[in-house]
Amino acid sequence: MSEVAYDGIRRVPPGYLLTTFEYDMDDPIVWPAHRHDEHELLWSVGGMARLEADGRVWAIPPALAVWVPSRVAHQASAERGARVRATYFTEGGPHDDAMPSVVTGVAMTEPLRALLDHNLMGAVDTDARMRVQRVILDLLVPAPRESFELVMPRSPHLHMVASAILADPGDKRTTADWGYECGMHGRTLARQFEVETGMTFTQWCILARLQLAIRELTHGRSIVSVSRQVGYRNPSTFIDHFRELTGQTPAEYVRGARSPRPSTG
Repeated sequence: MSEVAYDGIRRVPPGYLLTTFEYDMDDPIVWPAHRHDEHELLWSVGGMARLEADGRVWAIPPALAVWVPSRVAHQASAERGARVRATYFTEGGPHDDAMPSVVTGVAMTEPLRALLDHNLMGAVDTDARMRVQRVILDLLVPAPRESFELVMPRSPHLHMVASAILADPGDKRTTADWGYECGMHGRTLARQFEVETGMTFTQWCILARLQLAIRELTHGRSIVSVSRQVGYRNPSTFIDHFRELTGQTPAEYVRGARSPRPSTG
């Protein structure tokens, strides 16, 4: 993100604490790197979005959101058919001290989603809307663990490897194979990758696989076909890795992601 545009647009109407914009994608989209003076919560009603900031990449399925503090450079993308929502918050409000000063995963709980939807679509008077917005601020709770966050390596050759894996997490090339691609020994690549990302190459690949798996599962693909697509020979290993990260089995996660939502028509 070498070129970062400054977006000086004020989206929250005067006197209010927040506002939400809807983006329903007929085609894939990439929002170029930018920054603005309002905090942002990026979330999804359906499909998968992705956000990159501070050298990290977050997958954003319907169960999670990402909090972006004001003036932090970030870029985002969404797949075809995704229904993405961006909620903007005034800077300097009563929530500033309570919310993180860094980009953070946030649990998209049912009460939080329902109130965001109500604030977006409900025909309520000013006093009622302000009450709803104050409760929304109370419900913004950082998600446990690190959600679906991936640290991107800094070195160009390792960044190339990481980007290739994100594009195809089912790629079965080993560290030795990738080392050959980069002109270095596989063990050297693995050590450098861990230094730059804070996790082993294998751990990083597992998280990348689960990012894609979340997307495919919410599109209705079977657990067996998704596990094979992302490189698992044994679906039970896939289920174990999925449960370790999310606290749920793939089936439980999908049931939650497909629970009824208010219409946005």
